[in-house]
Amino acid sequence: MTLLKKKQGRFYDTWEETPTIDRNPEVRKRLNTYVTYAAQLPFYKNRLKAYQPKAAHPLQEVPPLESSEVRSSLPPHSDNLVVPTSEQFTVFQSGGTTGMPKTTLFSHSELEALDLPNARGFYACGLRAEDRVANLFAVGSLYMTFIHINRMLQNYGCVNFPFANNSLNEFVHTVVNQFKINVVTGVSSIVLSALREFESLGSEKLKIEKVFFGGEHLYDADKVEIKRKFGTNTILAPGYGTVDTWYIGYQCEETPSGVFHAHDDQCFIEIVNEEKQQAAEPNQVGMLYATAYPRKITPIVRYRVGDLAMWLERPCPCGRTTPLFKLFGRGDDVLRIGYDSVEYASIQECVLKVAGVSGTVQLVKSRKAGKDLLEIRVESEEPQQEFARLERELHKVIVESRPAFQMMIQKGLIEPLQVKIVPVNSIERNQRTGKLIRIREDIIS
Repeated sequence: MTLLKKKQGRFYDTWEETPTIDRNPEVRKRLNTYVTYAAQLPFYKNRLKAYQPKAAHPLQEVPPLESSEVRSSLPPHSDNLVVPTSEQFTVFQSGGTTGMPKTTLFSHSELEALDLPNARGFYACGLRAEDRVANLFAVGSLYMTFIHINRMLQNYGCVNFPFANNSLNEFVHTVVNQFKINVVTGVSSIVLSALREFESLGSEKLKIEKVFFGGEHLYDADKVEIKRKFGTNTILAPGYGTVDTWYIGYQCEETPSGVFHAHDDQCFIEIVNEEKQQAAEPNQVGMLYATAYPRKITPIVRYRVGDLAMWLERPCPCGRTTPLFKLFGRGDDVLRIGYDSVEYASIQECVLKVAGVSGTVQLVKSRKAGKDLLEIRVESEEPQQEFARLERELHKVIVESRPAFQMMIQKGLIEPLQVKIVPVNSIERNQRTGKLIRIREDIIS
């Protein structure tokens, strides 16, 4: 039976329409069961003594689980986070976007369980049986996403083309034409690179109706470009999660950029005001923490995901009752320049105002003569003779949007802002995954 034929109710499954009054007790029940399970490990024995099952925020006093703790508590370094079991597992590593790659273990039954959140998310974003899907997710070097996405697409009921991220774009373009492929899915940077090359190879016969991205944010400037070039109607993220945890959220056809439904039957999700060490209020940005119920061979309780988010109080127009949250990117997607904190997302907002530049942006901080220097690199498909004009236009927009930044320049506290327009595919990507390296801090001179 295909995953589509397992669909129940108005949406993919009945959990998505369960009333809040019934949802909340079930969420608490699952959390209590999972905390009891995790407490069998010596690693959690003392830290979970702070768990308060009847409190409004039951995990609030439990120390967050940091990425470094997970890394040092898993093979090959240690078995402290591994529950003794006869079930075998698959070893994966993250792409190392924010540091050295991190090892994670998924039992074979856990890999099977990924089908549910995958199918729920892809269905909510509009994947149907008649679709033909080019899978461009990263494969090899112990990377995880391609394997479970490919598995889900095989089981879903649509036509699946397992290209992976290392296929030549000319080859993918040929097959897309031959088989009338109408859906492309993959890491955002890989999808963008492929589509841009499709255009140079001839896109008049292509009809890319849907783009499903993951692994990194796809900004509005990129979406505008894709829709303009290919007439794409749907550009959404069917799944948001991490290799250290599980799927945490998913978009639907009604969610705007950055807004996700919570997989609150899969994870206990917290958004924490870390300054006050308490739960963030609705419409207040905080750090995302996740407790991943399906992770049994390596229990994950209150993992600090590293992404900033905010609970939204409004319901989704789609009718799903699953809570909504908005992502604001990684907590480390910020550069401190002088006394100004420059957020990556704020620069993206400026980029959107300048025609001719893409959403592929990198912020680089360095030091010159003892002062901070910010260089903003942006890719463009325009002829190189237009680069100087685009640099001036974008520079003006950024400076006007940040008066404090301009004041520091005038006072000589920091070096003048540098904006550099570069050709497409010039900015470095992660060699394993193809993800864009968005923030860089060069050696201080």
